[in-house]
Amino acid sequence: MTRKTLLERLDGLVVWTGIPALSQRPPRRRPLRWPATLALMLAFGGATIAAVQGFTGKGYWIGYAALMAGFAIGNFTNIFGPLKSPASLVERVDEWDRSALAQAYLVTFGVFAVTVFVGLFAMLWAIAFAPTSLSAKSILILLILLMTILTTTPTAYASWRWRWDEND
Repeated sequence: MTRKTLLERLDGLVVWTGIPALSQRPPRRRPLRWPATLALMLAFGGATIAAVQGFTGKGYWIGYAALMAGFAIGNFTNIFGPLKSPASLVERVDEWDRSALAQAYLVTFGVFAVTVFVGLFAMLWAIAFAPTSLSAKSILILLILLMTILTTTPTAYASWRWRWDEND
C-alpha cells in the first residue's frame, strides 16, 4: 500500500473538481439571446429612470441599480456568448468568425453613436436650461451605459442574427 504525499492528494482534489478538464478544451459557445437582451433593457431602462428622476432621490438609485445589473449581466454574456475573441489562443478563429464579429461591431457602433449623440444633446440641454441638474452622476450614468452597449450589443446581435446549431 503506497501512501500519497500531500501534494498528490491536493492534485487529486483539483482533478476531482473538473476544472483541469475544462481548461483542456475550448469553451462552449452558445447564443445568449435573452440574457443579452435583458442586460440591454436593464441598462437603457435604468439610465432613463435615473435621467427622468433628475439624478437625485430614490428614483436615481433604482435606475442606477438597474443599470449596474445590466452592466454585470452584459459582461458575462460577452464572455460566454457566441462570438470568439479575435486574439484567442485556445479557439480557432476562421473567416466566418471574423465576419460575424465585424458585422456585430458595425451594428454596435451604430447604436453607440446614436446613444452618444442623444446623451450629449441631453447634457447640452441640461446646461442651457437647468444648469444645476448636470452633475458627475449624469456623466457616470452615460459612461456606464456606453460600456454596457460596447460589451453586450455584439453578443445580442450575433445571438439573434444567426441560427446557432447545438453541435457548433
